[in-house]
Amino acid sequence: MSTILDFCTFYAEGHGAPLNLVAPKSKYTKEEFLEECNAEAAEYEYALGEVKEAHCKWFVNERFYSFCKPGKGAFPVWYCDINP
Repeated sequence: MSTILDFCTFYAEGHGAPLNLVAPKSKYTKEEFLEECNAEAAEYEYALGEVKEAHCKWFVNERFYSFCKPGKGAFPVWYCDINP
């Protein structure tokens, strides 16, 4: 499955506090993702959790990406929690 999602930040309610750094597994190895996370953490002074795997999908009507269960329209991602 092809996706336009790239390395990005998920925010609370779409515009609040940053919650997660996310990237598709089809575009990043775990090591590449971790390298991007560390660069982002250094720039914004984030404390990060460990790298985990999940699934995301584009919710057309709501116009956003979100975590979801594996299934139709879902694709695998790496993610890392941003800890306050």
